Amino acid sequence: MSNLTHAVVLDDHQLFADSFALLLQRHGAFDAVSSFSKVDEFFGFLETFGDQTLFVFLDYYLPDTNGLALLTDIRRLNRHAKIIFITGTISPAVVRNIVKYKPNGLLSKSADIHDFIRCIKDIERGRQYIDTQFEPYLTQRDEIAVNFTPREIELLKYFSQGNTIAETAVKTFLSPHTVVAHRRNMMAKANAQTIAQMLTYARDNELI
Repeated sequence: MSNLTHAVVLDDHQLFADSFALLLQRHGAFDAVSSFSKVDEFFGFLETFGDQTLFVFLDYYLPDTNGLALLTDIRRLNRHAKIIFITGTISPAVVRNIVKYKPNGLLSKSADIHDFIRCIKDIERGRQYIDTQFEPYLTQRDEIAVNFTPREIELLKYFSQGNTIAETAVKTFLSPHTVVAHRRNMMAKANAQTIAQMLTYARDNELI
């Protein structure tokens, strides 16, 4: 893997980000690994890194946003980025939603180093890697999966924090009309009659 020597870790827990970066370096997976807990610092790194091949290990749950909401900007800044979600979720809805957006890999935080190395090798060979711990979630057919877009999940987090339509619009650079339209679509997807019901659905399925 001589041509795959750089990686970056984004996780809102700095201790995990640093420890995981050190683990990857110690086992020789990469020559250089950078770690971040803040989204703005992470994107600052991407903007200066250029368009070289880069493995991006991305947490799903992030302050005020989620990993899915970052995919478009990551791919815009680096066409060669290999994006691997690394998450501790046990929610089938979250796993299915992540897989829907076709990351290069999906790993559990409870995986061991051999799983991480296998993931890297599979991606290098052009294959998507899904942790075997998540496979049952993808084959279950006893429940209907409700898929929220990355933008909708971002809005859900603002709603859950008590932000009004106007406040949410300002923070997401959307018009209030667009925020209302998104909210209406989300409520329909969750078969919710009120905002409280929609947020309950989101929390029950660990989407936020």
